[in-house]
Amino acid sequence: MSRVRFGIVIISALLTLGANQACGNASEKVSVRSVRFEGNSAYTEGRLKGLMLTRQAAFLSPSKFHPEIFEDDLNNVIMFYRQNGYLEAALADTSLSIDTVDNSVNIVIGIKEGELTRIEDITIFGNEFFSDSMVLSFIKLRRDDPLKRPLIEDAVSSILSRYAENGFIDVSVTPEVKVNSESHLAMVDFLIKERYRSAVDSIAVTGLEKTRRHVVKRELQFRSGEYIKYSRLLNSQRSLYLTGLFESVFIRAVPNAVNDSTKKNILIEIREKESSEIAVSLGYGSVERIRGRIELNTGNLRGTARKTGIAVEANFIKQGIAASFSDPWTFGTRWQSDLNLFFQLRQEPGYDARTYGGKITVGRKLSPFTKLSQSYRFENTKLSDIKISEQALDIDPRIRSLILALSHDTRDNLFNSQKGIYLSWSNELAGSFLKGSNTFVRSILIAKHFRSLGRESVLGSAFEIGWMDSFGSDEEIPLNERFYSGGPTSLRGFGYQLVGPLDAEGEPIGGKFKIVWNVLELRRSIYKIFGGAVFIDAGDVWTNIKSAHLKDIRFDVGLGLRLNSPIGIARLDYGFNVDPGADEASGKLYLGMGQAF
Repeated sequence: MSRVRFGIVIISALLTLGANQACGNASEKVSVRSVRFEGNSAYTEGRLKGLMLTRQAAFLSPSKFHPEIFEDDLNNVIMFYRQNGYLEAALADTSLSIDTVDNSVNIVIGIKEGELTRIEDITIFGNEFFSDSMVLSFIKLRRDDPLKRPLIEDAVSSILSRYAENGFIDVSVTPEVKVNSESHLAMVDFLIKERYRSAVDSIAVTGLEKTRRHVVKRELQFRSGEYIKYSRLLNSQRSLYLTGLFESVFIRAVPNAVNDSTKKNILIEIREKESSEIAVSLGYGSVERIRGRIELNTGNLRGTARKTGIAVEANFIKQGIAASFSDPWTFGTRWQSDLNLFFQLRQEPGYDARTYGGKITVGRKLSPFTKLSQSYRFENTKLSDIKISEQALDIDPRIRSLILALSHDTRDNLFNSQKGIYLSWSNELAGSFLKGSNTFVRSILIAKHFRSLGRESVLGSAFEIGWMDSFGSDEEIPLNERFYSGGPTSLRGFGYQLVGPLDAEGEPIGGKFKIVWNVLELRRSIYKIFGGAVFIDAGDVWTNIKSAHLKDIRFDVGLGLRLNSPIGIARLDYGFNVDPGADEASGKLYLGMGQAF
């Protein structure tokens, strides 16, 4: 038994005895009041605490003392030092002060860091395909750097990946470290065994039951006869996952039938998903109130990866039915085509609308995160129950338009993003040579950014700016095509669609220019599935861009609660109207599903 473990066992017995005397309950655990380090200079106390599971108790975050865990924590701290060049690091005096009154312990951990060992020289052996200087350029280690084991491991991975990118699948790299404990200097040698450079021989696919073989082959980024590039194997595996057709995909190189090391067979092992599903969802939102949706989707029509679906939804704002068809490889090209048809009834604050029509979209990815698309939109709408006092035209708008859109999306999760950005710019031309009843142009730019602040907090921001205008003989834009703002996903301190121009009766009439800026939203986990948020929103809608002034911008600040349930994020937000008008409330409460942005 080590001295550290022996000391912890004795302290554990004392803690238990103290807890028994204070509480008369041997099963009650001792809480950790504080954790402090002494003797550390190379790393901050916060950095060292981050290595430990034994933490100081905080509000809603109790922390109990467990001797076995504490022993592992001490070993982890010393291992961290030694892995980062402090080879002589050791524990000094470590004390645990027991408070039997409130059943807690204060921990002080002493550290002897010792001298830092640095790299004296780096040598490469066994390489023929790459020169010494080339191999050294692959790694981050340099002479006089601290001897950090993680960087040595990273160097091995980097050398292996560069060789694997050039067909050396069976290469091995072995690091050898020789330390002079007196001078605190180390020699680092990398021993490379290149073996053979391999090309792709044959490609085999297993596990296909419904999906046609060409659906898999067209996603591959390698061909028979080419030298194996490991990144192409990984990217092909990722592309197959992203089709949404498969539960699992594994791609690996295996020996060929004649065991020729210069050629490898590529084995693709696949497990297919169920191609059809029915989804039923029920929910409640402050604007839509009770809402429901039923979807029937087929994700692999006749094994071709084409998708079809039909959905019916209803709430107090919108009711409708929609059908969709998608072909990810239109006419055998990488262009994806989508057809969407719908019939919809909407009850908005200023009007009711009955709309039917659809959209045809053709697009393709320019990179793993960037997509370009072109759409043709055709919609016929019947407006009724118009409450806008000065509005008595465009009762039956017929929209025929072209939309060009470019998007870039690096978010880690579309519905509850922790990090990443989203950028979108869409431009629409309606009418003119496309016919239809209305002629206008519209441009919308959207930007979102998410940044993780540790394991429990996320900082997000979203910005949207939209401009539109009519031209030709048209002077007005239909009510259902205008910009509106205010509500649970824009400015949360205001009523639904009540930010912007209003008529004499207080009904929203929409506008041609809009800015909505969710300035910031800080989301933080509080306890298990419960979380909280604070936010600031700003924005407005103007009749046209000429009437827009920064002094008109409306603001709200607010607080929110989040429930991370198995069916999604439940959200309760209260926004305070910073400067309410004469007929405006001082704030609004919104309940809904999903994040605001």
